Amino acid sequence: MTRREILKKLKVFFSTKELVCPHIYARFSESSLDFLDTRLLETLLWIRTNIGKPIFINRGAATQRGMRCNMCEMVKSKKYAYLSSHILGMGIDFDVKDMDADDVRAWLKTNKDNLPYNIRLEENVSWVHLDVRNETAEKIVYFKD
Repeated sequence: MTRREILKKLKVFFSTKELVCPHIYARFSESSLDFLDTRLLETLLWIRTNIGKPIFINRGAATQRGMRCNMCEMVKSKKYAYLSSHILGMGIDFDVKDMDADDVRAWLKTNKDNLPYNIRLEENVSWVHLDVRNETAEKIVYFKD
């Protein structure tokens, strides 16, 4: 699937504002999607299509669960060099309607062979952090922050 096809299908489920922080959207509007890794977008589309339930990224007070920038409080508050998959456009935090994070991670593990790309999942958090920084042979790598 081409990036253009992925973006067209993704827009059925997500607005650009859900995928990037407000600072990025204010500056780049719909072009903000250019900064997101195609592997992340295709994986997100695959999950949303196959899990069959709404996925929530940036909604309400949650504004830094997609791509973050240097103006985001979560980034500015760090007292050390901070470079994450969120800043690189390679990671998201999300929730799935009527599922807790452990159930989503279990669903991903069960369906890992069908994932379009290898992923990393953060363990022991009440949300799902997923990124495409997994360069190993394993379909899913688990990590703790």
